[in-house]
Amino acid sequence: MEENREVLGRIKAHMERYHLAPYDESTHKGLIRHTLIRKGFQTGELMVCQVINGNQLPHSEELVKSLLEISGMTSISLNVNKEQTNVILGNKVENLFGPGYITDYIGSVQYRISPLSFYQVNPVQTKKLYETALEYAGLTGGETVWDLYCGIGTISLFLAQKAKKVYGVGNRSPGH
Repeated sequence: MEENREVLGRIKAHMERYHLAPYDESTHKGLIRHTLIRKGFQTGELMVCQVINGNQLPHSEELVKSLLEISGMTSISLNVNKEQTNVILGNKVENLFGPGYITDYIGSVQYRISPLSFYQVNPVQTKKLYETALEYAGLTGGETVWDLYCGIGTISLFLAQKAKKVYGVGNRSPGH
């Protein structure tokens, strides 16, 4: 994704300008842990979530201003992960700009995707996979379907096109 290079370049420039150290997993020091970038492939909406080893990002307003120059930028947030772990995301998200999510489609189904949402990274192949699963399920319109560990319900909502009822049961434990 061409936007990745531009986002990461702006974050690196912000780090250099304000002397913000990258996180070192072995010493548990440094502020900047990870940068999560998501794009709605159908909508063109972009999300940036900066994961930090601290409670705040110095001069975050300047970083937001810089990121907003990128076409499609819709949501900018911070994720706090101060745990000594290799798990990428913490549980606390602070919204810096936008609605806190982006939207995208798989087929005709629209999804709201937040920084903590599990969402397939290749929606084009996901659509093909889900269409194949829907075909193999052979739903007639009278079934009740249970989607266990459904995340944000991408499969649940896709199957709902052909089933009578669909129940999605998510599983979000800390650090997952």
